[in-house]
Amino acid sequence: MKQKERTEKTVEAVMAAAFNIIAEHSISGTTTALIAERAGISKPLLHYHFKTKEAVLESVLNRVLDRLLEIPLENFNKKSAPFDEIKGIFNRYRKTITEEPGLLIVFFDFWVRGVKHPAIRGKIVQRFDGFRGYIAQLVRDGVASGDFTADKSHMVPPLMLSMLEGASLQLISDPAAFNIDLYQYMALEALGAIAGVKEGAR
Repeated sequence: MKQKERTEKTVEAVMAAAFNIIAEHSISGTTTALIAERAGISKPLLHYHFKTKEAVLESVLNRVLDRLLEIPLENFNKKSAPFDEIKGIFNRYRKTITEEPGLLIVFFDFWVRGVKHPAIRGKIVQRFDGFRGYIAQLVRDGVASGDFTADKSHMVPPLMLSMLEGASLQLISDPAAFNIDLYQYMALEALGAIAGVKEGAR
């Protein structure tokens, strides 16, 4: 195996190990010794690639945020009506809650840490801005096509983000907290009403 391949394999092992340990034990319960053990490498080799625990955490956070920003764009269809795309995003987040709960657990742990760490907070703010920006473009497209009205639809991006993050936070803590089908239906009804979507198009 070439050196580059060995390096990539080691880095991937460290990232997977660190992610899983954070999901299981939280950031505060994550140590470089645990990461090295889980990755199947020596601690000196870990520190060769990542000088500090903070460097590992930064890399994990970057990957988590990249993945979260991918979700709204998965299976994007330019021909979809804007509100249909909003429905699709709800479905994709719902799938994430059920199939990738660790992703949300790790994200929320970083979110709490970011309250007192400006660098982490800045990255999370960028992620929220990116999400809202994508939804804002859908709203603009909807207004331009006449599918949405302009008076209140500008509030769809922050409200939608709150609905998705709020549902995620509740359901990863307690998967039986509420009926996700009914939640999604009512959330979309509310967003449709705010955007001015006609009753039959929701």
